[in-house]
Amino acid sequence: QIGMMNYRHLSLLPALLALALAACGDSQSDASPTPTAAGTTRTFAMGLSSLPPELTEESYADAFELAASTGEVILIRHTPPWESLLSGDLSDDVIQTTQREIDLAEEHDLDIFFAIDALDVSEENGQLAGLPDDLFGAGFADEELRQALVSYAQYVALNYQPAYLALGLDVNGYQGQNPEDFEEFVTAYHEAYEAIKELSPETLVFPTFQLEELQGLLPLDEPREPQWQLIERFAARMDLLAVSSYPGVVFSGPEEIPPDYYTQLSSYTDRPIAIAEMGYPSEAGEDGQNEGTEAQQVAFLERALDDAEQLDMPLVVWFAGHDLTFTDEGTFDLVQHIGLLRQDGTKKPAWAVWLGTARRPLAEAGARAR
Repeated sequence: QIGMMNYRHLSLLPALLALALAACGDSQSDASPTPTAAGTTRTFAMGLSSLPPELTEESYADAFELAASTGEVILIRHTPPWESLLSGDLSDDVIQTTQREIDLAEEHDLDIFFAIDALDVSEENGQLAGLPDDLFGAGFADEELRQALVSYAQYVALNYQPAYLALGLDVNGYQGQNPEDFEEFVTAYHEAYEAIKELSPETLVFPTFQLEELQGLLPLDEPREPQWQLIERFAARMDLLAVSSYPGVVFSGPEEIPPDYYTQLSSYTDRPIAIAEMGYPSEAGEDGQNEGTEAQQVAFLERALDDAEQLDMPLVVWFAGHDLTFTDEGTFDLVQHIGLLRQDGTKKPAWAVWLGTARRPLAEAGARAR
């Protein structure tokens, strides 16, 4: 389908991060996704992201294999290729990356969860992510940028045919940093939603909200009021209420997480609830933030999966399959130790929890997208 109509000529940026199982034989020897005959079904599809432990092409391919060994979904995140979107030019690298991701997902029978990462909410930038230097500071009040986002959403829907499509990540963070352009983004979101549905009506489309910030727990040094009201801004065109969640940044241990931490979400929507990405560290990062232990990682994962069952979630994604080797890249130090596998591919205790759950049969409701 690549190459039809103008917006079909627009492509993804080449994969910034290539993925990995980095999986030495030890990490894969028992990683079969085949459900056991015994055991209750699970309601939710399970996924890992394509964040690699190493920046290699081999790691990129291996990550799809790892996701398929313990679930049904691969999360692919890309910043819009603004220059290509604005000019219509398309490099061979961009086309090849798109086709490679599609082929790998098909090879491993994975549903694609595609996340359009258009908003830079790191370090209070409050800008659009990945803009060319000459457009830095521009926002969705610019009609060309607004249409570029819509065109990119159309491209993704048409070529990837994703089961899930996040149109903006941690959007409440953007509202806190750039409230004026957030209003423009909301308008662009609704327009893009309609365009996606025309091309891929079965794709579930939604923004994601950063749960810790949504509750007013972040930033730690400047707590804000809860932002629950922002959910309503998207409700008319939002197929899931999806959140990212990293409670290790806020709480010193899983036992401090309130009992209704995830179940409270049902008070703010009549849509299905999903965890679009989550993680908990198995040790402290280099900067001393986001501390945890392997036992705490297990406790958090067990808690989150129990809540997913209680809420009949359709989707749960653990962000990183492996610990990372490139922790000097921006904010990646915060997720350095959230992998279920160590850098050398050996398994942490939480791996057994994730794998055991993945081996349970997926109920028909959770398999809707498949």
